[in-house]
Amino acid sequence: MDTLKGRQIMVWTFMGNTRMYQALRDYGDRISQIGLFSFKVRATGEIYESGVSIAEGSAMRTYIWKWPHIKWLLTVANDGTNSIFKALRENTGGAQDKFLSELVRIMEKYPWCDGVDIDLEKGDDYSTAAKSTAMFRNIYNTVKNYNPAKLMNICLPGMDSINGSVGGENWCVYGDLNNYCDTASIMSYGMAWAGSAPGPVSPRSWLEGIYNYAVKVMNPDKVFLGMPAYGWNWRIHDTPKNMGVTYRGTSNTYYAAQLWMTGGYNFTDDKPPQPFIPIVAYWDDYDKVPWALPHVYDYMEGRDAVSYDYPLISGTYNRRHYLTAYGKEQKTEFDNIIVDRSGGNPDSYSGIVSVSEGMVTMGDNGSVTYKFSVSTAGTYDVAVRLCFPFWDKNGIYISIDGSRKHFTESRLWWPYWRTTFWSALAEGISLSAGMHTITVSVGVKGVQFYGFRVCRSFSEEPSAGSATYTLAPRKFKDVDGNMAQPDRGFKLTLEMLRRKPDSALIWYEDFRDENPLPETYWTTLSGKWEVWREGYENRPYSQLEGSGQLAWQYSGFKELHLRARLAFPANGSGKAGVFCGDVFCCLNIDTQRVELYKGSALLGSYSQTISRTADADLRGNSAMYTVEMRIRGNRVRVYSGASYTLRFTASISRFRFSGGYAGYRSDNRTVCELMRLGDAWTYEPYERFDVRMPDGGFKSFGRISRSSAVWDEEFQVFTLTADVEESSTRSEDISMDYDFFHSELMEISCGNNYTAEVIPRDINIWISRLFLGDADGFSILYYQDVDSLIYWANQAAYRWKLRGMCMWSLGQEDMRLWEWLPKQI
Repeated sequence: MDTLKGRQIMVWTFMGNTRMYQALRDYGDRISQIGLFSFKVRATGEIYESGVSIAEGSAMRTYIWKWPHIKWLLTVANDGTNSIFKALRENTGGAQDKFLSELVRIMEKYPWCDGVDIDLEKGDDYSTAAKSTAMFRNIYNTVKNYNPAKLMNICLPGMDSINGSVGGENWCVYGDLNNYCDTASIMSYGMAWAGSAPGPVSPRSWLEGIYNYAVKVMNPDKVFLGMPAYGWNWRIHDTPKNMGVTYRGTSNTYYAAQLWMTGGYNFTDDKPPQPFIPIVAYWDDYDKVPWALPHVYDYMEGRDAVSYDYPLISGTYNRRHYLTAYGKEQKTEFDNIIVDRSGGNPDSYSGIVSVSEGMVTMGDNGSVTYKFSVSTAGTYDVAVRLCFPFWDKNGIYISIDGSRKHFTESRLWWPYWRTTFWSALAEGISLSAGMHTITVSVGVKGVQFYGFRVCRSFSEEPSAGSATYTLAPRKFKDVDGNMAQPDRGFKLTLEMLRRKPDSALIWYEDFRDENPLPETYWTTLSGKWEVWREGYENRPYSQLEGSGQLAWQYSGFKELHLRARLAFPANGSGKAGVFCGDVFCCLNIDTQRVELYKGSALLGSYSQTISRTADADLRGNSAMYTVEMRIRGNRVRVYSGASYTLRFTASISRFRFSGGYAGYRSDNRTVCELMRLGDAWTYEPYERFDVRMPDGGFKSFGRISRSSAVWDEEFQVFTLTADVEESSTRSEDISMDYDFFHSELMEISCGNNYTAEVIPRDINIWISRLFLGDADGFSILYYQDVDSLIYWANQAAYRWKLRGMCMWSLGQEDMRLWEWLPKQI
């Protein structure tokens, strides 16, 4: 039995610090392979020595001779410089040829080496994969032609599929590179970095995705699972600009992290006035990693609010518990209601009127009269409650004492369709004591009237809710045993997730409602459609399936933004996508393209890989593809992909386009899990929120300035005034990751409880976490300890049956690790 199978360890000599040499001295018998991080390559292909010396007489030579069982490899790195990678790949000016000869030269110079370790990073996209693989093939053949006994290790980016790099390193195809290495170290230790949102450097989800994939396409006996020996400490009390740094994060060895735990460091240059406070670390039992909150005095997750208002709801994603609102609700205030009258109790009516409990529905020539009395003459507001059930049921006339007002709506994105809303009939109207009359008359058949109120004042606004948190800072005990608190005061930092704007929502359809395709809203223009549902719990995952044309029951569409997410079954063929009138934007699995048609005329296309889904995976693991179009006047923009990437623009000016029905169309059977209908010109931002601070202050965050756009202050949406992409209207980008927003200095004290209120002004903003910390500095710290590293070493050996674990880099680690690793000799 090979007791070391899966238990080999590779490290690199990057640090050159005392602890690195200590580990080599005391624990070299636990290490099987070392990359001597002593060589760099230029864009010309020239290799030069840099880093830890391996020259005769150097400290490293002592351990090279002491531990002959270790495979000592000469690491050659490009320091992540894309131009160098590209020059080598393309053999620019003979760079690759020079590089190959230089590899032979350094192996001849250091004949005791066991081979080379190739660390070339920051290649390009998948289109360069073949040339990149050829480069590694040439390197491998050069090494083996020089001496077949020499070994070659390659350092590869973390990938969970072809084109599956989180860092854009899609030149790398594991399966293609498998034959051109003796071992491969996968650098799965860079998910979190200095400029990322705080979190584990190597989170479980990423590691599992990488190695579940790697073992399918590579020889597991070649693969080292990459783990960090280091961590990151992200300062979150202020913006990087105000702190004078590029990124929030600072790399920490295990022992630097330990000094934070024991009160050895602070954020005022490790000297007063910030106190030196020992703290406890938390253990993340999912990602198997410790973390801590240095100089944070109170901490809340989004769901920890003592109260929050609908439409804010609680959600969980990747174990992060947040609050968000997916739509706005009308928030109303009535002061001193004098009359509160239900629409279902009229005094008289004529024409076609449907009277039901709580409301009336207006038909042909319908008219309804309500009498009410006011006991005291005065100035009043009168508000009416209405419902426009659909886009073509959108007008009604209402009068008070003969003064008539027309209530109508034509904006398709307006948020109050199909729900009741309050609107002012009269503001500041003088009413005498005695009887008065409200008359409701049909404007468009089908509009519903729910009643009215007379009050001293009425106001309304769309709201995304608000959340209230109680923060309770308390003193800590410092390293000398004294009770300590911040010298100057506190800052509140909010961790929020914002998003890029999307078209102002008209309809979101995931087919999960109990009655998913009511005839009131949908019509089958051709073919046959049904909805598959996963179980019968509340709003289960569902899929539309069928063929033909399914449309909203409205024929007045013309300018719109329409998106669908769909999959082709195992026997799928033909085209599927979205349509408006006779304009059809689709995925064509036969031609492997995104295509746009006007009638039968092909207006444009874009090549894209499209796969079918096996029947067994269609419901739970289908290959879903997104396709969408935006029609503005005579121009159609076509997008595809999870990032909604613009593929091409086409003109329909030479055709007559009058719009019509809109919906989903498929030549043959497909499944669709989402249809989203939005406005062509108007966008909803997902960026702004306000905060009422613990000290009573108020601050607004997140709103981005835009050009070529006009704002709707009531609904906080903007409409483009030029036919451009939304991204061109702003100079500021919006992070796809969690971001931090900071209060000013707050002179509050430990020992008291304080209230903070978070008020989203836009939807789809996640309230993730709140941190109340020392204004002189506080942070989120993640690091690796012996328990974390041993856990993943065991996963490498026994779950994925890999060669072992590689660790970046020697001298940063928790030295207790070595006592738990097997001796290699």
